[in-house]
Amino acid sequence: MSLVEAAPVLRDPAFHPYIDFHADTLMMFSDGPEGPKEGPRAGLKPDLWDFPQGMVDIRRLAEGGCEAQFFSTFLPPENHMTQSDESYRSHLYDGLTDAVKKYPDKIAFAKSYEDLISNKAKGLISLFLTFEDGRMVKSLDLLDQYYQLGYRLITLTWNHSNCLGNPSSDDPLDMEKGLTPLGKDVVQRMNELGMIVDVSHLSDRGFWDVADVSSKPFVASHSCCRALNPHRRNLTDPMLRRLAEKGGFIGINFFSYFCGRSVKDEYSRVEDICDHIEHAVNTAGIDSVGLGSDFDGFDSICDVASPLDMHKIFEELEKRGWKWGQIEKIAHENAGRVIKDILD
Repeated sequence: MSLVEAAPVLRDPAFHPYIDFHADTLMMFSDGPEGPKEGPRAGLKPDLWDFPQGMVDIRRLAEGGCEAQFFSTFLPPENHMTQSDESYRSHLYDGLTDAVKKYPDKIAFAKSYEDLISNKAKGLISLFLTFEDGRMVKSLDLLDQYYQLGYRLITLTWNHSNCLGNPSSDDPLDMEKGLTPLGKDVVQRMNELGMIVDVSHLSDRGFWDVADVSSKPFVASHSCCRALNPHRRNLTDPMLRRLAEKGGFIGINFFSYFCGRSVKDEYSRVEDICDHIEHAVNTAGIDSVGLGSDFDGFDSICDVASPLDMHKIFEELEKRGWKWGQIEKIAHENAGRVIKDILD
């Protein structure tokens, strides 16, 4: 055997393929794929391949080792909208669809676990389409339509009450308001269709309603641990344990208000992110924790500011004594398992 053949395969301890359960980057298409018609950027088409104004683009996803990115259709507050919800949704959808057509050698839509595996074998990054704020789901018929369009995850509420339920709040009385009757029906129908129910942003009562109603695992796509940071958006330890009992998953959020050292911390350190990962693992178990960056959904300072920085999390976990296989679970294996369990 030659020296070349006998040489050991060296594995970069900092590189792990990863799956990110939440990014808000599609807001770049809010004016439509052709860009704004008025103002200083009139006629400048947004391009998902290279989006230096944001935290995420295809180039950085590829360089950072992204296996799959969940792209959120975030619905801004209704009083801030200058167009209908449907027009806005369509702009974001068309923007992502156009990007897939433009870069077929880099990215592909994914609607199932089989798609994820097939895309990975072809060297393609899988793109999962989601809603953040389910206010457009005003009926089960509309839910079915969005499923047919390819949406595979719904964050049931954002920061305002909607037809499905009530959000997290600083008011304890509001935290006791849960899902609406339609919200419970939607959760059950999502289970039947094979869609991921997301409790991030939901009130405490809403969380427990989902836990009671859902027959399948559910997720908190971009949240942190309330034991470390008391922000109302974070999950309590009993919630983390219940999430794990249901076979679910928490994607740790990188926003400083959630994972920083206080609810008004303007800086999220990689150590803070890993503290929340470790607490969630110690509470919910190694199989129920992953990544939900919230990239392009916050503007505070963060050590992990783009896909190119994901390795910092894995390096920090390794410094803390984590084994390769344990880091792989956090990076992508747990997320892949949840996708397999829920998306039929």
